Amino acid sequence: MQISLQRINMLFDADSFLDHYPVAKSHFICGEGSVNSVKTFLVMNRGQDCEFKGSGQWLTAAQIISTVTQARDKRAPLIYIQDHPGETGSFNTTKVLSPDMSRLLLSPMGMGRVSACLAELAEKNLLISAILGPTSGPLALPLMLADLVLMTEKGALCMGRPDMVKAMLAQESDLYSLGGSDVHSEGSGSVQLVFKDEEGLFECIRKLLHGTVKGKAPYGLKYEEPEAADFEKLVPSNHRTPYDMHHLLHSFIDKGSFTEISAKYAQEVLTGYASINGNTTAIIANNPRYNGGAIHRKSASKMVKMIDIAAKMRIPIIFIADIPGFMIGREAENSGIFSAAAELFRAHVRCKVPKLLLVARKAYTGGVYAMCGPGFNPVAVLAYPQAHIGVFSPDTMKKVMPELDETTRATMTKLTDEIENPELLKVNGLITDVIKIENTREQITRYLFPVADGS
Repeated sequence: MQISLQRINMLFDADSFLDHYPVAKSHFICGEGSVNSVKTFLVMNRGQDCEFKGSGQWLTAAQIISTVTQARDKRAPLIYIQDHPGETGSFNTTKVLSPDMSRLLLSPMGMGRVSACLAELAEKNLLISAILGPTSGPLALPLMLADLVLMTEKGALCMGRPDMVKAMLAQESDLYSLGGSDVHSEGSGSVQLVFKDEEGLFECIRKLLHGTVKGKAPYGLKYEEPEAADFEKLVPSNHRTPYDMHHLLHSFIDKGSFTEISAKYAQEVLTGYASINGNTTAIIANNPRYNGGAIHRKSASKMVKMIDIAAKMRIPIIFIADIPGFMIGREAENSGIFSAAAELFRAHVRCKVPKLLLVARKAYTGGVYAMCGPGFNPVAVLAYPQAHIGVFSPDTMKKVMPELDETTRATMTKLTDEIENPELLKVNGLITDVIKIENTREQITRYLFPVADGS
């Protein structure tokens, strides 16, 4: 059996895939089928099954454009899969040369239009790309338009191949130091999920696409109650003590349901999707274990990506805040922290799914808004009893205002009382409710999944 067919069988429901061009001698397979009953389109290069002959690349561009356009018009997700073309072994630039390359590059219906069509699709549709083997240059660029980029450990992604880097920059390199899975999952952040093998990658895609069905978890999977937790120790009372937000998260989501996105990139924020009582939800949470949970430019971009994925999947978002705010200082300003904040705020307002904010321990200054606080239309703002919410932390106010007149001192006292007591904020109508940590699962279900709660 051809490798391409094996991959289709792993990904799509049995006998559901329709090849749009079954007799074509092109380098890609383009078609549609169902993934866990979700109509899904596919653009996949043939990998080791590919034969470089004649002008097949030119034919490929037109076929990809047609399939991408169909997926866009039907508002269906599309999966774009790239593998090392031709036989395994060396990654040789000369293997992709063909007489029609100039036409492929410069024609309005060439590879430029392929990228443009994928960009248009990604404005509204969920786009997933998978890198199963080494790829670079023009073939790699369309992959980066995806909401989620998945890669196997043998995959690689680079703007220029090692032979091109040597010829143009006189630099010695190898494929994996240029663009291996570690480079892009931990350094650049261009790859969100890495898998040991193709089977794990395709299984993840199937699980993810099932979440697009009425916000429900995959059929046939029985999620268990959350992991047992010592609720008194989950969130340290000292607001400066670091802790791992994963432990709090696993105390209220369905056991085994969390898939983390970009787990080793910008770790001060954790993102992913999980389920609560079988209801699929996106998760965006500060993680005080890293950089105090403050938002940097990279972590803001990571949040934007997850918000956009939730919007396209039409699943709600839970924001869990333990945040001092956006990062400040010379390095942060040079990184473009204001532009990152603006990008994040735009993502909040264009995403129309239900959102809920839970303040676990603190939320100060612009961090309140970064985590979709009041003004960005969350369905509820919840807080634990020990949470602090306000413009400044009480410690910060004491440091920046050491000498106060009586009027200012009275104002500061009032503000401190409100910041340190979320019950006062609730009484004043500024937050929705104060909840016990052990009731998190119940209260999130109440506000975010009211129909499921009453069924």
